[in-house]
Amino acid sequence: MRVHGVVNDVPIAGAHDHVCWVYRDDSDLVAAAVEFLAGGLLRGERLLCVGDRVVDGLRRAPTALGDLDELIADGRLRLLTVADAYAATGPFSTEGQHAFYDAATRRAVADGHTGLRVFADVTALAADAALRPELVRWEHVADEFIAHGPGMTAMCAYREDLPAATLGDLAGVHPQVHAPTGTAPFQVFFDEQGPSLTGDVDTVGAERLARILAATPVSGGTCAVDLSGLSFADVAACRVLARWARTLGERGVRLEFWNAPALLERMWHVLALDEWADVAFDATTPQD
Repeated sequence: MRVHGVVNDVPIAGAHDHVCWVYRDDSDLVAAAVEFLAGGLLRGERLLCVGDRVVDGLRRAPTALGDLDELIADGRLRLLTVADAYAATGPFSTEGQHAFYDAATRRAVADGHTGLRVFADVTALAADAALRPELVRWEHVADEFIAHGPGMTAMCAYREDLPAATLGDLAGVHPQVHAPTGTAPFQVFFDEQGPSLTGDVDTVGAERLARILAATPVSGGTCAVDLSGLSFADVAACRVLARWARTLGERGVRLEFWNAPALLERMWHVLALDEWADVAFDATTPQD
């Protein structure tokens, strides 16, 4: 399984890592950006930094990155405002962002870099209620791209004064999370075989889980979900999973649960959900 869970310090991110970093203020934002991007230089990755305040902060003070103008000139660093990165492809959309970052990653690799490392402060987008659902969808799709794509690693930064529900939705679709306690009691992210669900899902979080699963990209005749990291799921959570399974079934996709907790499987049968939604329970993680 990919590296996941709560992080207290900026991680030494490797290929395919995807971190949600909730920050306090501009100094915290810039410090996190410098440390994360510096790790990319050591790995030979091209750097892309997105965000008005973080770009301004990097330009104002000397950093461990070295001479920014030199890094920009030799193609190791690109600095973009939010408008540059997220409006360049037209109205903000998951499809437009996927195309943008796929092209940028492939270009970085073609130019001799080991991949693309992105630090993006997208607080401004998260603060826009009209854009928020699409932003969460993009972060979820982005995680699949990061997990399975040509070599992108990312840290997505959000200021902690955003609504708690917004931070919870966004943190919930990242494998690694730095946020106030309780922000993301569960996470849905992509591993080698498909989606993984980790953490605790109760009645309070069931609606969020339903929203995330509705945005989960699924293709093919079978969707295998790894539940080895699921610590707790109550009746409401089971019903959300069953509704998702039924929706997938209507699209011709069969849902499989791998490493499901014994309590979840027992509740599934007690609630007769197996008579309502076609789900296979398998004991071990699928192999390649």
